[in-house]
Order: sequence, then C-alpha cells, then structure tokens
Amino acid sequence: MKDKYRLTIGFLIHHLDNDYSKALLKGAAAAAAESDVNLVIYPGRSLNCQLQDRKYTAFEYQHNVVYSYVSANALDAAVVSAGTIGSFVTKEEFKAFLDGFEGLPIVTTENIVRGYPCVRLCGSGIKDVISHLVKEHGRKHIAFVSGPKGNADADERLAYYKEALEENGLVYDPEMVAYGRFSEYCVDLVGDLIDRNEGKIDAICFANDMMCKGGYKAIESRGLRVGKDISVTGYDDSEVAAALVPPLTTVRADASRLGYRAVKEAVKLAKTGCIDELTSLGSAPVIRNSCGCQRTSGNAALGALAGTFSADKLAAHIISEYVDQSPMGNDAEAAIEAIRSFIAEVLEFTVKGDASREAVGKCLNAIGQLSEKQVILHIGAEKTVEILKTLRTAAANICSDNSAMKSAVYEIMERCLEAVISKIVSIHYNQMDDLTFTHFLINNITKDMTIYGSDEEKCYFSIVNNLYRIHMSSSFIYTYAEPIIHTNTMEWKRPNTIMLKSYHDGESLAALTGNAQNMNADDFFCNGFTPTRRRTAIISPLFMNEEHYGIIVSEPKFEYFTYIYSITPQICTAIKLTKLVSQLETSLDAAQFRNSQLNRMSMLDELTGVYNRRGFYEFTNRVFKAPENEGKHAVLIFADLDNLKKINDNYGHDDGDYSIKSAADFIRSGLRNTDIVARIGGDEFAAFALCDNATIIKTIPDRIKGIAAEHNLKSDKPYNVTVSIGIYELDCSPNSSVQAYMDKADAALYADKKNKNPDIMKH
Repeated sequence: MKDKYRLTIGFLIHHLDNDYSKALLKGAAAAAAESDVNLVIYPGRSLNCQLQDRKYTAFEYQHNVVYSYVSANALDAAVVSAGTIGSFVTKEEFKAFLDGFEGLPIVTTENIVRGYPCVRLCGSGIKDVISHLVKEHGRKHIAFVSGPKGNADADERLAYYKEALEENGLVYDPEMVAYGRFSEYCVDLVGDLIDRNEGKIDAICFANDMMCKGGYKAIESRGLRVGKDISVTGYDDSEVAAALVPPLTTVRADASRLGYRAVKEAVKLAKTGCIDELTSLGSAPVIRNSCGCQRTSGNAALGALAGTFSADKLAAHIISEYVDQSPMGNDAEAAIEAIRSFIAEVLEFTVKGDASREAVGKCLNAIGQLSEKQVILHIGAEKTVEILKTLRTAAANICSDNSAMKSAVYEIMERCLEAVISKIVSIHYNQMDDLTFTHFLINNITKDMTIYGSDEEKCYFSIVNNLYRIHMSSSFIYTYAEPIIHTNTMEWKRPNTIMLKSYHDGESLAALTGNAQNMNADDFFCNGFTPTRRRTAIISPLFMNEEHYGIIVSEPKFEYFTYIYSITPQICTAIKLTKLVSQLETSLDAAQFRNSQLNRMSMLDELTGVYNRRGFYEFTNRVFKAPENEGKHAVLIFADLDNLKKINDNYGHDDGDYSIKSAADFIRSGLRNTDIVARIGGDEFAAFALCDNATIIKTIPDRIKGIAAEHNLKSDKPYNVTVSIGIYELDCSPNSSVQAYMDKADAALYADKKNKNPDIMKH
C-alpha cells in the first residue's frame, strides 16, 4: 500500500555511520522535507561485501535483506547509491540487481548504470587543486594515491589527475601512482610510493580525505613535513580534512548536495516519468595549510576586504569559509541569517565608533541570537569560535587608528567568545546527559522485555515504550510468523505477510493482538496504523546470526540515525530471550533447562565463544578423570596471542578484540570438534585433546600456525595475527587433575614464545 497523501521515495545505501553516508543522507532528508515526500532509508551493505571486507562480521550479509522490501508496491521511486552498494560487483551484476526492482523508477548516484538516470559529483576540482600546486607552490613532481582499479570514482579522479598534469606541462609517470582502498589504512602503501621515488616527490594528491590520514603518518615517519617538504591534497572535504594537522587542502565534493539533488530528481521521475540521463554536480578546491599555503582562520582574505569594506562582503566571506551551505532546511537558513545579523551589528558598532555603554550593551545582546538560532549546533563549536576570531580581526583592522575603539572591540569580542564557550560547555554537558540517558533506555529494552516472560503483548509494548523516549518520532516493530533461517549460501525469500506487534507514534503507544497484526509485507511503511504526516524513516532487519525475526521501521531525528545500530541488537536479543522463555515455560523441564543454559553460558567466553577458564577446567577434568579414559594418552595445549599490546596501542581495542577472536578461531580450526578449547586469560588460550598418535600431536603447532598464516595472507588488516604454542603430553587418571600439569604446558609455551616475531606489520 502506498501513501495516498504524498509520494514515498526509497534511498538504498551502504551503512549509516561513515562521513560520506551521513552527508549524503543529510541532503536527501532535506530534499524530502522540502518536497513534502516520505523518505524510506534502506541501510543495507555492499553487494558481496562479506566476501571482501574482513573487518565486518560473518553475518553482515543479513543486512541486505532490507532490499527485499524495495518494490513498486511500496515506493513511488528510489535512489540507489551505486558507489557504495555496487563497489564489489561487476557492472552487469549491479544492473541485474537494479533490474530486479521491476516497475520501480530508479535514480542512481555516483556510478552510471546503463538504462538508469544518474546524479553524480564531478571530480574536476582535482584539476584546479593540482594547478594550484604547480602555479602557487612550484610543485613539479606530483604523485597520486588512487582508489581501487576499476572503481568508477577512482578511475575518474585518476583521469582528472592525468589531464591536470598535461595541462600544466608535466609528464605522467605510472611509478608516481599508487592504488589504495579509500581507507586510512594506507601507511605502507604511501610509504612504498615515497620510497620508490626517493627524493623526487614534492606533492601527493589523494583520491579521498580518509587516505590522507595514513598518508600523513607515512610522510612524517620519514622525517618529512606535510605542507613543507611534501604538499598534500585530498578529496571530499569531509570532517577529517579540517581535523588533520596541518589542515588539509582538499576538493569540496559535497555529498549532501548529491543526496539532495538525487531525491529531487527521483521525485521528478515519479511525477513525470522522465529526467535527464546524467546530472553532474561540480567540485571546487578548498585551500588550507597542507599544500603549503599559510592561512590562519581565513584572515588572509580580510586585507582585501578592508579597502572596500561592507558588512555584506565580510558576511559572505565568513559564511563561505566556515558554514556548510548545503540544503539543510529552515533551521540552517535561520542559523545563517543569525550569523549575518550578528556580523552586521558588530560592524555597525565598529564603523560608528560609538563605545558608549548603551552601544556596547546592544552589541553584546546580539550574541544571544547565535545561541537562540542554534548556530553552534549547526556549524559546530570550533567553527563558531573561528568566526568570532575572524570578525574580531576584521573589526580591529577597521578601527586601527582609534585605540579606544579598538580596545572596545576587543573587549566585546572577548566577552562574546566567553559567552559562546560557556554555551559550548552547556551543550556538551547536555549532550553527555542525553547520551547517558539514551544508552540507559537502549539497554533497558532487553531487561524490560524479559521481565514479562512469555506475555508477548507486554513484551513488545515495553520495546516501543523505551523507543519513544530516545529521539524516535515513531517506530513500528514487525515480525514473521516464525523465525526464518537464512545462511549466506541461501537465497532470501521475503514472506508475503508480516505481523505488526507494537508501535508508537509520538506519545501514542500500542501493542496489537490477533488478526489485527497481520498485513501484507509491502504495507510495512503505510497501513492502517501508520501516521498520515510526512516521515523520514529507516527500515532495519531484526536478526541474530542466521535467524531472522522481522523488521523495525523507525523515525529517528537525523543526528540519531546511527542509534539504530545499538537498538536493533537489543531488540533481537530481547525477542530471542522471550522466545526461549516461552519455550521453557511450556516444558516440564523448564527449571532444569534454564539452569543448565545459564551454567553453560557462565562457562563460555563472551568474546570468542570458546570456553572460559572455569569451563575449561570443568569439561577437561570430566574427560581426564573419567574411568573409561584411565590410561589414555592426551595432549595439553597452551597458546598465547602474540603482540596484543602493540595491536591495541596502534589500532585500538576493537582490533585487539578482532585479534583475540581470530586466535581462538585458529586454535579451534586446528583441532577436532570434539576437542576442548578455552580462553583462560586476556590473550591466553588452552586446549585439551585425547590422542595417542605421536605424529599427529607433533603437527598440532604447525597446523595452527599454518591456519594463522593463511588468514593473514587473505586479511585486509595491515598487521599479522600470530600465536605462540606449547604442548605437553600426559595420561588420563581419575586420581589427578589437569591443573597439576598446567605449569608444564606453560613452560613449553614459554620456549616457543621466545621465538616470536616482535614486528606485527605486514611487509
């Protein structure tokens, strides 16, 4: 069922929580609001990404189930982010994916797909930034760090690099080009580029800003200075660009403009059935310090304004320098207007030269408008402070011949800065309180739902009762009649019907029962219970590992979009536990089953899924002391993850957890399913196996290390995950325990540990 009051546009994209996706959706949401159309966001994953992106879990493919809810029955048109969803498949495979949405008008972004209109950003700004390097800084040996070969964006940006060299009289050299993955993990790649062109490179142009993070590290590790010895430029003008030190000269290719225009074109396509085949949006250089320019807070341009001063010119300069003017709706326009009014007030005071108490008070009152119109929230605390500093410099230049007036200007601007900083602190504390409360409510989802046991109505009502208080305007929870098992080798088949279990719309909350729950799956967004007002919503699958429970359609505020990644696991856990409780309560052995499950859970290591120390001793001693095993030969294995501290220190604890889980997988894969494997400490593992074959026992360490080596060869991580292993052979006895032999196995481990390679990096 479609919304009979307005159009509904779908937006298919990979993930929600990276800078590019945020910007793209920011513009899309603004366009939907401006056009009075619904927007349904489908945050799936890149097609086939689970085969190539090892940083994600084995079940990332499950997110792509949301694409089965894209249809002409539910939507009037859709925007598909081809650059993020189609990165790992061929053009033909991606076209087949789009063709599967029969009858639905589709607009693609980033990449052109035959037969579908496309809106994309033009990378021509790269030519301008390279010309800047040549003409302003005399750079003659400019290298390029590209994205992956075959990627449309990467190929286009590389082509513009080649054109720019030719236009500036420079010769293209393939040795001056390296190919990365649009990732900050390119330190070795950039280092190799510099080393193989030793002493030659005087500038590096990167195909996106994220790669510049790794590039800075590679440059600085060789004793070179960014902006001095080697000029550096990026592409995107993401949040990374301004945060780097020195700030990054880049190309502003505004993804929010792309999202905005794509939705506008989709609306036009839905209404008229016809739009231009290709819409290209321009890009332009943003000059900062990394190229070698010495710019401080935009003040270099103020001298040019001084001779022909006007409040309008200064406001235009400051706004273009610091304010994101992408289409963002009425709130953003009000914020920009507040900045203009404040600049005009301060400069009127300055030009008049009236330092009276009344004039000063009037000027100070204007600062309140910045807070009232949420300027700080719109453009950020750092940029608000920089605007005030730039304005202070401009005002001081104007009244430089009047020391009393100059002093008054400085006093006013210092007090303005104090007021803004105070507001920033207040915003910070409010955000921290909100974050703490929000996470409390998210964590409450599982707890509250399990309180009601098998009372399904109360369980699902408890979910929406928490959701409506965490920046959700509405939420609708749908389930399948029974959980659906879906593995990565199975084709997903969406059920024709779903059940609406509970929902909230504002403060209106309800849980449904009986036949009222049942509806066509195409009606997930618009049915008899959904609001008639305009909505921007996210549809997310509810699953745990290979088991799918249903979907949630939520309507969070834009800045809280990524909360869905915290909310859905809690809901899935709650559903899973509720179903378990229901099963237990219908079983005569419910109490015994519950206790055994809890006991088993207490013996498992939460991170790796293998046994913990308690579980290891419990199950190993059962086998070791069993009368039927007396005298049987066994092996006790000790293993240790190498270099965990270095991985944590250099890449963070998420990568540390990844390494611990990988080590557990190496050991588990190197042994039989019947053998006992455990994590007995932070980076320590133990295993026990019955085995009387001396030859097999001797091969255990090499087998496990071989599995680790194969993993590292295929892994995208820049470091190796390795383990040291010690083994000790023993005979089972009912009169002893495994604990008595642990020191001997530990000694064997220590001997192997002395041979470990302290260098974690791949070479």
